[in-house]
Amino acid sequence: MRRKPKLRFTSEQKLKARRTRAFILAFAAFVVVFGAASILLFLHSVDYDLNNLISPEETTAAPEEITTGVLETVQVQSADVFYVCVDSDDSLVLLSVVSADANAGRISVCTLSPAETAAYNGETATFSAIYQKYGLAGLRESVASALGISLERYVKQTETQLRQVIGEIGDISVNVPASIEYRGADYTLFLDAGEQSLTGDLFAKYIRYSAVEQQADAVCALVQKLLSAFDPADPSPLFNSVCNQSDTNFSVLDCTQSDGLLYTFLALQDAVSVGTPPTDGEDAA
Repeated sequence: MRRKPKLRFTSEQKLKARRTRAFILAFAAFVVVFGAASILLFLHSVDYDLNNLISPEETTAAPEEITTGVLETVQVQSADVFYVCVDSDDSLVLLSVVSADANAGRISVCTLSPAETAAYNGETATFSAIYQKYGLAGLRESVASALGISLERYVKQTETQLRQVIGEIGDISVNVPASIEYRGADYTLFLDAGEQSLTGDLFAKYIRYSAVEQQADAVCALVQKLLSAFDPADPSPLFNSVCNQSDTNFSVLDCTQSDGLLYTFLALQDAVSVGTPPTDGEDAA
């Protein structure tokens, strides 16, 4: 006799469990595929070479740049740079001359008071008055004549531009000779005595508040910080950024040629101090 097939009964509970397992497996597979696709799309969006996932690109360590060697070959030249900072009303806040002295092997910083008088164009007036009447060119000529030097390079910045540059290179360490608690119509300034790390905003206020002597010390600190922020092997990025935030006659040649003026200042960055610039006669000697 032919055997009758056995009847198999599946309970509703087992059927639901089977369907649940199938759903979980399908969902897990979907997550894996979707995740992999998302990662590949992301890598493609950032221009990652997908071939590296199969055969990683062989990389070789880039040769270390010997930046000290770059500066050791610099032929230091003497030069005077006129630095001016003005407020939002285009009134003088800071007059400074930053000089590279090839004979002494140092950088000297000299500051002048806008209220100081000088002879220019047949009249005697304050530097502030000369600037308002004759502009930056007249101011530069009057300062050069007063100091007996040639100011071939100049940099003019507003307080806003100065703050932006400091924001890029980092806070400036300044030795504050005495505590300051100043409340004025235009600004307030509170500083403890001693070594202080000043943001761009605090530095600009400190320059505005300080006398000429303290301004000179502050500019020394600014020059040292700025020069140390340059990469001697490739100074162009920071150089271009500073120039874009200034009114200046520095050119790209000053940072791209081996005899560019920037390299002179970089080579002397460890010898920055307050002092009067050498006159043209002293420099020639």
